[in-house]
Amino acid sequence: MLDGMIDDSAHNALFSEATIRIGEIHGLVLQSTHVMDEARWIQKKAQFGSTYEWTKFGNEVGQDEIHWWIFEKETNHDELLAMTQKVLSAAQKLMNDSAKLRDNDPESYEALLVSLKEFGDNHLPEIKALHEYVLLLEKRDPMAPRILFTYRVWGSTRMADRELSWKRDGAEKLTEKNLRTLTEIALGLFSRGDFTYNDKFHEIGFEIYEGLDPETTPDDYQIIPPVKKVVRRTARATYENVSTYFHEIRDSLRNIELDVQKFKQQRELYESDDFWRSFIEKARRSKIAEPELWDFKETLNIWHVRADPARREAKIEFAEDVASFANVRGGVLIVGVNDRREIVGIGTGRDLENRLKVAKDVLAEFVKYRRDILSFRQVPMGAQRNVICLVVVISQAISPVGVSDGQGRFSYPVRRETGIERVDEDKTPSSKLHLKSENREFLTDLRQFVKDN
Repeated sequence: MLDGMIDDSAHNALFSEATIRIGEIHGLVLQSTHVMDEARWIQKKAQFGSTYEWTKFGNEVGQDEIHWWIFEKETNHDELLAMTQKVLSAAQKLMNDSAKLRDNDPESYEALLVSLKEFGDNHLPEIKALHEYVLLLEKRDPMAPRILFTYRVWGSTRMADRELSWKRDGAEKLTEKNLRTLTEIALGLFSRGDFTYNDKFHEIGFEIYEGLDPETTPDDYQIIPPVKKVVRRTARATYENVSTYFHEIRDSLRNIELDVQKFKQQRELYESDDFWRSFIEKARRSKIAEPELWDFKETLNIWHVRADPARREAKIEFAEDVASFANVRGGVLIVGVNDRREIVGIGTGRDLENRLKVAKDVLAEFVKYRRDILSFRQVPMGAQRNVICLVVVISQAISPVGVSDGQGRFSYPVRRETGIERVDEDKTPSSKLHLKSENREFLTDLRQFVKDN
């Protein structure tokens, strides 16, 4: 250790029940991150070094852990929403008050540590609330706390600044030393393998070196950065880091809350026969042409054509109808309404079951995408609710959805106001929007259409 630098022994004044609990929170979140990431990628040897490939689970999660957990994994959204809203006020206070630390100007490094310890001690109730929330997430699933530490909220740099890997013995275990380091990371005193103080010590030392005249400076000249200057710069960086930490925790909770509310709203719409009946009735009576978000079909040719090549063409046509929605904003294909906008239905009983199976099998064979992006809903129509329309609900995809011709070639259909257009893979809107997760945001537009008409 160079003269003037510090090591872990300098931080004894920092640790208390409250600050160590902050380290436990960060440790639980990082444990969850490591568990999930190990399951998401497979490391493979390459000619130079190694590469990583998505696992099946990695494809399922995609690039948005919050969306995956809430839309695919969570089983009690009401409870999660209540938990999240309860802890949000605590996170808000931690965020607001940690930002005020930046007004401090400690005279010494020990004074900086004491100010952080006092911040923790003064906010023990809020820290306990956040700690309890993380434990409740972990009880749901070891991967669940990861939703507090995602690229969506933190970004890659801020995540890397707060990483820590530790040796595993079976399950990951947090030693006292690890907990101290995790506390130092969360409170802005340690990042990327070194203490913030040492980083600023070297930074100021280099600035001094750059200002020296090489012709007049002795070869044995020793650069000793002024302690007060190092402390002042360390304090600025540390306070900024701890403020950022609680800001991102608060933002993560807010994103969780919004996604749960969005899920509940979309689920309510999707599962409501009344909504779909109202939408179908108003859409078929609308004087405007069919927009990009929905389309009517009297029937599907795949149910009637028996011989190739006409049958294969019918399968590709149906697959392209579906993919064309996914490659733009998502949407719904309504089957059972004819060209005169009359509700004719798609059959009942065993005939209906067989038709649904055929449709699902065709899409599984011809639509090429790594995750499930559609669902089927049967909507009873008519005064007696005895006429069934099929609504195929298609999510907006985050990457191009291709349609196979069964012979190794693919088309990338896109739905326009004028009809379906086939474009190159990199020309689809889904290849340009940089979305992190599939979504059904268009359901909000359908709900607004029903309200307005």
